[in-house]
Amino acid sequence: MAKRKGDLYYMLKKEIINNKAEEIQKDLVKWRRRIHQNPETGFNEVETSNFIAEKLEDFNIPYQRVCKTGITGLIKGSKPGETLAIRADIDALAMEEKNNVIYKSKNKQAMHACGHDGHTTILLGTAKLLSKMKEKIRGNVKLLFQPAEEGPGGAKPMIEAGVLNNPDVDYMLALHINPDIEKNMVGIKQNVMMAAPDIFEITIKGKGAHGAHPEKGVDPISIGAQIVLGLQHIKSRELNTHQPVVISCGSFQAGNVFNVIPEVAKLKGTVRTFDHELRQKIKTRIIEMVENITKAYRAECSCDYDFRYPPLINDKELTRLMKQVIKKDLGEKYLYEIAQPSMGGEDFAYFAQKVQSTYMLLGTRNEEMGITHALHSPYFDFDEDILKQGVKLFVHGVNRILNC
Repeated sequence: MAKRKGDLYYMLKKEIINNKAEEIQKDLVKWRRRIHQNPETGFNEVETSNFIAEKLEDFNIPYQRVCKTGITGLIKGSKPGETLAIRADIDALAMEEKNNVIYKSKNKQAMHACGHDGHTTILLGTAKLLSKMKEKIRGNVKLLFQPAEEGPGGAKPMIEAGVLNNPDVDYMLALHINPDIEKNMVGIKQNVMMAAPDIFEITIKGKGAHGAHPEKGVDPISIGAQIVLGLQHIKSRELNTHQPVVISCGSFQAGNVFNVIPEVAKLKGTVRTFDHELRQKIKTRIIEMVENITKAYRAECSCDYDFRYPPLINDKELTRLMKQVIKKDLGEKYLYEIAQPSMGGEDFAYFAQKVQSTYMLLGTRNEEMGITHALHSPYFDFDEDILKQGVKLFVHGVNRILNC
């Protein structure tokens, strides 16, 4: 990071940036609603991608398409310096919206239930303001519009496609809308921010039989139940009690008739951890447990374990600086210090492994408006007033990090 300038300089810049963000609020709302009405799932974000490209052209920002529906824009400052990238995820979830609003999703098969329409809009607003500040920028700002965060994951393919090069990225920022934090508050935390969200799938093959004669079969349902209980034993009896770990089975499917013991049962679940060695240990123990329990009950099994995104770790120094941005440029009342990391996962972690990064949470909770529903709820929505706050956060971050 460049050498910091005096507080008077930043006070003057602060007012200009905040006023400019206020001026584009109507545009932000319009853009957000268009994106919200036309949600698209991972790597299918064709219309969303085209809309982003259209806006970048309006702002005279050169861009490239990457990983099918991803887009990278580049704002070159008038002075040499470092490069800061800002990422927004653009995909929606495969679910039907149940809100009764004028901007309700037109696609019954998809909904922006995780706020990515807000993330995309905030980065577009940031791009619009920064495009008019090129002569003040020392270095470069890369705009990364990433597909498929909800799955199968677009961050890693974008990195492999070279988005962190030409010019090489030194720092990265990202945010996520959060309905558990009051609107316009910005949550921030150094070090570990989110967990690694690994996935396991277990298939148990027994022997079908009539429900009245279980002795003639090998019941995969009862075996699966033993496995579910056994998995909880790993957490409660084999690991240090101070280690944050979650092992959850989210799917147990077997049979469809009340009086028939099926031949096959399938379990699916997730493991959440913050430690790389612990991830491997739990994988080993789950496979051992599944194999030994099924063998004991004369069944066969397979266990697929998928290491997903790594833990998301915020850089200490960059996060310290962004904390100052919140306090000094947005106002100390908007600072929300996160005490504990989330057991949720986020593929921004791949970017954070490569460059100094800070991932923040932008509060949306507004009980007066009834905006309290959780992420991934068919009733999720947010107070659009937070859009300009997100723009302010990013533009002030660019100003402080690159010393515009």
